[in-house]
Amino acid sequence: MKHLITYLASTVPHLPEVKLVKLIYVAQLYHYAHYGKLLTKTRFFSFSYGPHAPTIRSALKEQLASNAIYYERSRTSDDPVYSNPVMIIRSCESEDNGLPVPCLRTLREVVEDWGEKSFEDLVDYTTRTIPFISTAYREQIDFTLMQPFPGLKRALSLPLRVGIHGFVEAGKTVGEDIRHGKSCPVSINDVAEIYLALCGDPPDEIPSPEHLGFNPQSVMDALVSTDDKREDRVEQYQTPVDKAAQLTESMLDSMCFGSYSGRVALKTGLLFLKRSGCSFDGDVLEKNWPQGNDYETLREWFSRISNNFKGTAEI
Repeated sequence: MKHLITYLASTVPHLPEVKLVKLIYVAQLYHYAHYGKLLTKTRFFSFSYGPHAPTIRSALKEQLASNAIYYERSRTSDDPVYSNPVMIIRSCESEDNGLPVPCLRTLREVVEDWGEKSFEDLVDYTTRTIPFISTAYREQIDFTLMQPFPGLKRALSLPLRVGIHGFVEAGKTVGEDIRHGKSCPVSINDVAEIYLALCGDPPDEIPSPEHLGFNPQSVMDALVSTDDKREDRVEQYQTPVDKAAQLTESMLDSMCFGSYSGRVALKTGLLFLKRSGCSFDGDVLEKNWPQGNDYETLREWFSRISNNFKGTAEI
């Protein structure tokens, strides 16, 4: 931890303690996403303003006592009339101080991506990362609940979040996120945002504490299922309807989102079709709910409502 603090204090020009905490969380996330290992044993928890690690303050006190860092008074703005003084962290040591190469690579990427971003930008990003959203309020964030993959460090931008909320509310067109898996055009970030939209959380605010928490690996397994074939069939699924039904069934089986699980699963299947090139008007789910949760029933339902679709995808 002391090496992380020293590095960030020597490379980030404006580093208050609150920003340091968020940057160390981002470093932990990046490192696990790329290498499958945690960068530090520091425990992060899901708090109201994003991930928080209470032990970082103790590490800062130790660094101060050993003269490895010092505080400097600064302002949050160039205009003294509209800013308040804040204490920023400075380093007395060199930036690398013997850190392993993988750690340095992670930290350099974090500083490049976030070193000059505001604290508000960091809060917006960290509170939309999957490890945070999937952790119940005040519980410890366990990065290892998900298998590592580079996309784990992604979070939906505000425009994409707004698009997802518009889709959930009225079936409006949504922008595309980064594709995951071989063919699935829906990401775990999309699924989490569908859930938050159904809960009534605004896209431009921190998710409500009472809505945090789900099983992220089960969601990922459901998304990957669109690339698998069912045991009772020889051929791989070829149409978007087949894959949407498979995805929805897997999401329903996982029951990741409590009382919202059914609606999240069906909205995810509809988003899959939307991203696959289909289009439709209004909220078809409100007009016509499927009469079962098994694959054949879901496939028949998606096929039936696809008669109202206008698109180029093969249905």
